Amino acid sequence: MANKNKKKIESFEQLAAAQQHKRPAAPQEEPAISTMLDEFEMWMAVNWKKAIIGVCAFAVLVSVIIIIQGAIQRAELAARSELANAGSIAELEAAIAKHPGNKAADFARLRLAGELIAANQPGDMEKAREQLLAVASSSKSETFIKMRSALDAAYLLEQLGKKEDAATEFERIAGLAQTPRDLGVEAAYSAARIFSGLDQMMKADAALKKINFTAAAADSSAVYGYWASLARQLDEQIHPKTASAAAPAEAKPAEAKPADAPAAAAETPAA
Repeated sequence: MANKNKKKIESFEQLAAAQQHKRPAAPQEEPAISTMLDEFEMWMAVNWKKAIIGVCAFAVLVSVIIIIQGAIQRAELAARSELANAGSIAELEAAIAKHPGNKAADFARLRLAGELIAANQPGDMEKAREQLLAVASSSKSETFIKMRSALDAAYLLEQLGKKEDAATEFERIAGLAQTPRDLGVEAAYSAARIFSGLDQMMKADAALKKINFTAAAADSSAVYGYWASLARQLDEQIHPKTASAAAPAEAKPAEAKPADAPAAAAETPAA
C-alpha cells in the first residue's frame, strides 16, 4: 500500500514538473523610474561634455544679466547725480544733452527754464519755453507737471507779445480732458482775459463758459475758487447785469405850468 502511494506522489511530481516546463516564463518588468535613470546615465556617458558646457553657458548668461543690471543701475544713479548737481545754465544744458531720456532730466529742464527766465537775456524766453514744452510732451513726468509746464509755456508766449497765440493755447489746455481742474480754470480765465483785452468778446465769452461757477461755490478747492472768482468778475464786465426791476415809485403831482406872461406888466398906480 505504501509503495502504491509513493508511486502516485512521484507521478504527480513528474506531471507538475512537465507542466512547469511547458508554461512560458513571465517577463520581469523593470520600474519606469529605473529605466529613465539608466537612459539618463547612458546619455550622460556619451554627452557629458555638452551637458557641462550647457551648464557653464547658462551660468555665464545669468552672470552677464546680473552684471548688466548692476551697470544700468550704476549708470542711472550717475546720470541722476549729474543732472541734480548741475547748477549753471551751461551745466544744466550739458547734463540734459547727455541724459535726455532720464526721468530726472525733466526736473533739470524745469530748473533750466527758471534760470533762463531769471537771466532774461535775448532769446532766453524762447529757450525757456522750449524746455517747458519738452516737459509737457514727456512720457516720464506726471500729468500735473506736464500740464503745469504747458500752462507756463503759454504765459511765456504772452510775455513774448504773442497774445492771441497765448490765448488760443490757454483755451486749448482748458479743454483737454487730462488737464487737472485747478489748472483748467486758470487756463480758461487766462484765455478769456487775453481775448477780452484784444476786444474779441465772443472768444472771451466762450472761454468763460468752460468754467463751472457752481462748482467753485460748492466743494472745489481754494485754488479753483480763486480763479473762478476772477473769471466771474470778468464775466460781469463782459455781461453787466441789469438791476432788477423795482416797484414803481409814487407819481408826484404834476407841477402847473406857469401862465403866459402878459406882454406888458401893469404899472402900479402912483400914490
